[in-house]
Amino acid sequence: RLCDYAPCEQVLPGADSFSERKGQPPYVEGYRGQGSEKTLVGYVMLSTDITDIPAYSGKPVVTLIGMDATGHFTGVKVLKHSEPILLLGIPESALIEFNNQYLGKFVGDNIEVGRSRPEEGVIGLDAITGATVTVIAQNQVMMLSGGEVAKQVGILEPTVRPQAQFVDVGQTPDWATLVEEGSVQRLSVDPAEVG
Repeated sequence: RLCDYAPCEQVLPGADSFSERKGQPPYVEGYRGQGSEKTLVGYVMLSTDITDIPAYSGKPVVTLIGMDATGHFTGVKVLKHSEPILLLGIPESALIEFNNQYLGKFVGDNIEVGRSRPEEGVIGLDAITGATVTVIAQNQVMMLSGGEVAKQVGILEPTVRPQAQFVDVGQTPDWATLVEEGSVQRLSVDPAEVG
């Protein structure tokens, strides 16, 4: 029961009840109303249930993310971080303002930190000066988390990849064959080339 411990109502406005975690990776459904009047508002996910992309500190920024039933971000709340730049120089409000740029954006859009490039279909987000690694990691967390849940619930089409198959080539090649076909090569590096 994620929402018994995390402020789900803050990232999914309009929801007044929440399901238990479901799916793989897990997410929570948020509802408005009771009984037969109960309607799905959207989904809440905890970023570290889906990915643990490290930010500048080497640790993930633990983020609670809300997304409506159409795949648009409705709220973002950082629950925990270890970013030194946000502890020592840049106010935490800068990360909150960065995260607020996702509100209303569709999870299937091509969203990147930097300049918008409409001709390439890229929606740009303003970075935080001095915290570039943190915001790039946060963008990956947002898009990956939202995308994984959106695929599970049918908002985005899942990427279907064929299962890897073992190809029997007859016999295992010996060392001489690997060298001959170029799979194994010799590389000499002088100390001057290393730097």
